[in-house]
Amino acid sequence: MIFPPSFNPQKIQVPHLITIPYSHYCELARWALEHTKTEFREIKYAPGYHTNRVGHLRQNRSNRSETSFVGQESGVHSGRRKYAVPLVCMPDGQILRDSWEILEFSWGAAEPNWRKRFDQELGICVRQIIYHAILTPEGNHLLEEMLEDASLVERGLWMILKNKVRGNIRKLMAITPENVAEAQKRVTQLFKEISDTLDQRGGTIASNEGFGPTELAFSALAAACLLPANYANGAARLPALEKFPQSFIDFATQCRETPAGQFAMDCYENQRVTA
Repeated sequence: MIFPPSFNPQKIQVPHLITIPYSHYCELARWALEHTKTEFREIKYAPGYHTNRVGHLRQNRSNRSETSFVGQESGVHSGRRKYAVPLVCMPDGQILRDSWEILEFSWGAAEPNWRKRFDQELGICVRQIIYHAILTPEGNHLLEEMLEDASLVERGLWMILKNKVRGNIRKLMAITPENVAEAQKRVTQLFKEISDTLDQRGGTIASNEGFGPTELAFSALAAACLLPANYANGAARLPALEKFPQSFIDFATQCRETPAGQFAMDCYENQRVTA
């Protein structure tokens, strides 16, 4: 593919999911649509290249995300919501603005208290942790591997601008050793709370029984710190855990060994459809 995909929102016949394909918030939306067998087309962009298309689709302020956005970590103004992914363009012109609206549209709402924790704590902390790993000198090769499926134009621009883009990502996400250490503590604590909840409720997170929207949301947003083999169900590639810096391997292994981590891994094995 030479150029990144494009489409006319006024001429689509099925929902179009706009993503940075390896994003865990995008994985939440993708999994929800696939789990409910909703017909859709995914439009994938490399980080940075997505801003023009997404900004155009969100030009109307009512179409902007109301949830976590890149830059929230560093206190950047909420105008960054204009460029947040995922979103879904519907054939009738409606915009599903974020992961949570897409989940609710396709399946149902996550339990409100957990949704808030997952969106404003788990997702943000996991984002800092995984990007810290792929932006360290030891992880320089990882992002290049993750972008191998991008268009030729996107990969060309990445080669020219990658140092600037890496610096911008670090700044927007407030990626420092101190912040990443704090993010790891918060993820560890949340995994403990989820583990306790699973024990108390007989293997589920929400008050209802079985695998539902809340369980899917946790599994998807935790997955970037677990790296299950079928993450993204073929829509994106994440490098194998052994390719990451040792500090990330140690943390991911610790997460996997908790009841919460094992629950998410089991959900990927048993509930994620295969491509």
